[in-house]
Order: sequence, then C-alpha cells, then structure tokens
Amino acid sequence: MNAIGVDVGGTKIAAGVVSPEGEVLHEVRYPSAGPKERLLSSIARAVNEVREGFEVGSVCLAVPGFVMSAENKVIFAPNLHAIEGVPLKEELGRRTGLHVTVENDANAAAWGEFRFGAGSEATHLVFITLGTGVGGGVISHGLLLRGAQGAGGELGHITIQANGPRCGCGNHGCLEALASGTAIARRAREVASEYPNSALGRLAIERTVLGEDVTELAHGGDEAAISVLKETGVWLGIGLAGFVNVFNPEVIAIGGGAARAGDLILESARHEVHLRAQSPSRDLVQIREATLGAKSGVLGAAALARDAYSGEYVLGF
Repeated sequence: MNAIGVDVGGTKIAAGVVSPEGEVLHEVRYPSAGPKERLLSSIARAVNEVREGFEVGSVCLAVPGFVMSAENKVIFAPNLHAIEGVPLKEELGRRTGLHVTVENDANAAAWGEFRFGAGSEATHLVFITLGTGVGGGVISHGLLLRGAQGAGGELGHITIQANGPRCGCGNHGCLEALASGTAIARRAREVASEYPNSALGRLAIERTVLGEDVTELAHGGDEAAISVLKETGVWLGIGLAGFVNVFNPEVIAIGGGAARAGDLILESARHEVHLRAQSPSRDLVQIREATLGAKSGVLGAAALARDAYSGEYVLGF
C-alpha cells in the first residue's frame, strides 16, 4: 500500500505519497515557520492534501533534532523549537486519521538511501548528510539502529577535535562544527582574511561568504576555496574512519548540500579513512555520494511508515 513521508525542516514541509517501489506519486510543500499550532496545522494540511485520490495506510514524520522515536516525540530541535515536546503521533493522528510514526530526519534519509539509493545493494550502511549541520544514520544487518531510547545515530555530534570550534549543541569540536556547511562558511571567512587577493578574499570584501560560494569558487579553480574544502574533507575523513572502525559498513553515503562539492571534499576524506581506519574494514568500505538528493527524507519516511504499519519493521528498535 502507498504511504506518506513528510520531511519537516526549519523552513519547509515536504509531503509525498510514495509507492512501495519508491515512486513519488504526488508531492506538496508548505512553509514550516510559525508557532506550534500553525506548524501542526500546516503538517496536517500537507498530509490531507497530498493523500487526495490515493489509497494510503500510514504516515511518518521526519523531523530535525533529537527524537525519542519510542515516544514519537522531539525533545530538542534547535532549528524548529515549535515542534519540541509535542505528542506528534496523537496530534497528527487526530488531525489526519492515519497511523503516525515519528523519526529523526537524518535517520529517515538514511533509510531512503538504504532502500532506494546509494545503499540499495548493501545490508550495512552509514549515511552522513552535510547541510547546515551534520546528521547521520546507521543501518546494520538491514536494521536502522536507534539505541535504547530511539535517540541514537547522532553522528554529527561525535567529538573529533577536543578544543575545536563550539558546536550548536554546546559541545566543542563536534564533526558538525568542523564539516558542515556552516563550518565551511566560517572557515572560508578565516581563509579569506589570510588571502585577500584570492577570489574568496575578494568576495568576502563584498559580502558574507556562504558555504555554497566556496564550492562554486573551488570548482572555478580558486586555490583558497579549494583549500577550505580539502581541510573540511580531512575532518570529515577523521569522523568517517571512526565510523568504519565501529560499524564496519559496506557503504558510506554522503549527502546534503555541502556534498555537492564532490571529490573536492571526498578525496581528502577517503585519504584520511585509508590512513586511520583499520583493515579489513577500510578495505571493504566504499565512500559514495548519496543519490536521492532532497527526496531522501520523504522516500525514507514513507518506507518507514509502511514498514511500521505492516508490522515488517518495528519503530524504536
């Protein structure tokens, strides 16, 4: 049966009806800004609109932040505080009449890549998304790992530099603080001041440099921008080497906006994994770009909704 996946972000809500084969049959988008009641109404409206004309059994909300999946509740969402503490299963179930489950957005995206994307031929996958922050998900033996309370898989918040930059979570030196789009922009501004005659330096004089600017300038051959992305790849690779040693995955899929830099980041990341990860795990793993792009959250959430509804997969495992 078809299922609905809803990817709730800091600025938008994307809801899609997805077939069992992973085809998005219909999709709608709404802004996610506003207080709690407006946000819940917008999510319910998106679900009710997208389901018209389709047979649908269930819905899964992919939401940012620390999720207690066993309780279907978000306990901390730094970019979407309005959703914190809300009993989402009950609220959305009442407003839509559907079976509702809740999942961390990076876990849902990981499940999407596992079922339909870069990890579709693997049974052991680590997924990392490099966006404003760094999210992740781990699939082992075909199961999404969540930990004792359903709040595991926060791969962006491992510490890789004890005295590193402060992270949005309050810690210092997290992978997110060193390899996210936000981290790229911060480091680019530092490098721009060191090399004012570079294209990166000249842009920084005109306006605030963004992460996507660094990728564009690097693709254009600017050495300062290239150096920022290579350094980002080193930090990413240090984190990935730890994941290789712990999880022994067949595939690591890298998604998110910053991943558009491709080998400008991934080449140095792969090099660090080769230096730091242990054999035989490092010899097996393939580090790939994710393939589903922005649809990974909707596709993964819909697959999780369908599995939970049919009893094939228990959320909160």
